[in-house]
Amino acid sequence: MSEISSDIIESFVSEVRELLEASRKDIINLKVSHNDGQTLANLLRNLHTIKGNARMLGFSTIEKLAHAIEDIYKSVKDGQVKNTDRLVRLAFSVADKISESAVLISKKGSDEQNIDLYLQYCDKLAAGELIDIEAFLDEIKREKGEYVDEDDDDEFSENVSEIQSIRIKLSRVNEIITAFDSMITREFHLKHQLGELQKFEEESGNHELSKLRKQFEADIFALENSIFSVQEQVFDLRMLPIGIVLRPLENTIALEAMNLKKKVKCEIPSTDIAIDKVILEELGDILMHLTRNALDHGIESPEERLAQGKDEEGKISITCSREAKHIELRISDDGRGLDYDKIRSKASKLYPERLEEIKKMTDRELSQFLFQSGFSTMDSVTELSGRGVGLDVVWSNVEKIKGRIKIESEAGKGTTFILHFPLSLSTLQGLFVFSNEDKYLIPSQHIADIIYRKKSEYISLQNQNYIKLEGQLIPCFSLSTLFEHQKVSYSGHSSYAHDSDSILIAEYMEQRIGIIVDEVQQFVSLVVKPLPKAFRNFSILQGIVFDEHYDIVPILHVPDILKKFKSLRGYDIKKFEAQTKKRTVRLLVVDDSETTRQIEKNILEGAGFAVDTAFDGLDGLDKAKSKLYDLILTDKDMPRMTGLVLLDNLRRMEQYKDSPVVVVTADQSPEVTGEFERLRASAIISKGDFERGKLISVIKKLVGEA
Repeated sequence: MSEISSDIIESFVSEVRELLEASRKDIINLKVSHNDGQTLANLLRNLHTIKGNARMLGFSTIEKLAHAIEDIYKSVKDGQVKNTDRLVRLAFSVADKISESAVLISKKGSDEQNIDLYLQYCDKLAAGELIDIEAFLDEIKREKGEYVDEDDDDEFSENVSEIQSIRIKLSRVNEIITAFDSMITREFHLKHQLGELQKFEEESGNHELSKLRKQFEADIFALENSIFSVQEQVFDLRMLPIGIVLRPLENTIALEAMNLKKKVKCEIPSTDIAIDKVILEELGDILMHLTRNALDHGIESPEERLAQGKDEEGKISITCSREAKHIELRISDDGRGLDYDKIRSKASKLYPERLEEIKKMTDRELSQFLFQSGFSTMDSVTELSGRGVGLDVVWSNVEKIKGRIKIESEAGKGTTFILHFPLSLSTLQGLFVFSNEDKYLIPSQHIADIIYRKKSEYISLQNQNYIKLEGQLIPCFSLSTLFEHQKVSYSGHSSYAHDSDSILIAEYMEQRIGIIVDEVQQFVSLVVKPLPKAFRNFSILQGIVFDEHYDIVPILHVPDILKKFKSLRGYDIKKFEAQTKKRTVRLLVVDDSETTRQIEKNILEGAGFAVDTAFDGLDGLDKAKSKLYDLILTDKDMPRMTGLVLLDNLRRMEQYKDSPVVVVTADQSPEVTGEFERLRASAIISKGDFERGKLISVIKKLVGEA
């Protein structure tokens, strides 16, 4: 057994004292109230708790003593033993021995004592035999080397000044953690005010203000370090050793293997890693499901293994490692491995509408189906299979602890489930991102990478943009398409302010997609607050946090976002984007007259278009090469390069061979009109009858916004 931390030992000893005090009261009350059912139930529950905790921590003396008294009072409950004075005196003696053992643990780290006499008398009483309680007490005194002056201090008593630990309810710890959330948010607000103060200092040039600002800055950062240091210590109060759920698995695997008539060796190296109690509660079920899955689906029968040239004894191993503030658990078996052909066949039958997609899936992508409800490649149901082995339960529980899971498998050699989850659920780590000037927090557990790509680097297939990453084509979707009534911006956090798109590579169910955002601001670790009631029906939101400006920032639920994006295909994506997002249309106005340029620019910007200008054809051609425009508006007669030559050059460029080009000219002669039509000018507007409404109407029609 791995060395138990001093914190756990202190907590155990403190709890034993508390439960023993309650048990002594119940023992007396039972004698007085003639075996009240509720009191008896409380006593048995407390004794069972002492026994169970002692067993988990390896303190066998306390475990055996608590079990012995528990058996006696079970017999009392069943009416097989009477609740006599002898029983009360024996029970109190055993309780004293448990208390003595607990103090030994505090002082020496072990509870080893000779308790044969106690167990012998308890067994007799539980069996209904009469016992000589006086002889028992005399024997105890002799074993202790008794006949000490009764006024002497008990060797094992503990003064108040010697108490090294206290117990605190988990709800109280949670209240303290919530209070820290408010403190951190206020600290963010102070840092924002510090930034405003620095701007004022720079504008005023006040040296006295500079001194105050620097001292203020030093105090804020000192406060920040103190807050986070104390917060970490408070979080640690809720941490428990992961061995609490790992150790019982060895016995469970051995028993299940016997039931399945399989020979299995279990390897679980000891570890002192501690994790959040909330996570530990879910982790037990996750590990139980995965080990049963390995026993039932993975490990072959001894006959099968021998026929394949393997050792008849299979092996299941569980390893645990810590990476910064995250845990990696690997549950491995050396069994038959996954049959991907069988998974593909079963998936094709269950999801015929996805047949073509399933045919092209890699082994890694196929493994996602194992986590779907009701999916199994087993031909028959075993006793173990009928007890909740479904991996959909595992996936659901992994989501609860903000973790992720993936599978590695090789036919004939075995399967490994790899779990990643945080040490604590008290805080959420993620990225602040902007999409059309709105700010969101995207949790980091599903983000595999952040990359930047120019628009020219996308690969377009069936109206869907892809990027190539690590030899894989990854579909990309704009986050803004998920939210209606988006604001269109021409500066600030707009994606058009950058040469490249910011793309978050998100993973879910062994599949990857790219989420395009306008800007990735910063990585943060914050305490999560629940969603307001009005937003709880929005499945793509999972909570809120406060940023440094004390503004509410919604947290996006990545799995649901990925599901929505993956449900879109080809034309549906274009249609969905058109319905949910007002597209920013960029225009280029080319004219040698500054007055004309400004008039046309004002008219078009007033209609909601983003407009750049060029002072002649050559300047316009240079701008068109450096940036992609949805439509170009050009004059006919200009120095250096005319509108006709500009149009001819544009039609020779791949990105503009079919783009709309509008010509505004006073010359409406058939020869000029014919030349522009030959080069496929989209529209020719006369300067003589130029009208604001007509220009806007023509452009909206050409860019598809009529």
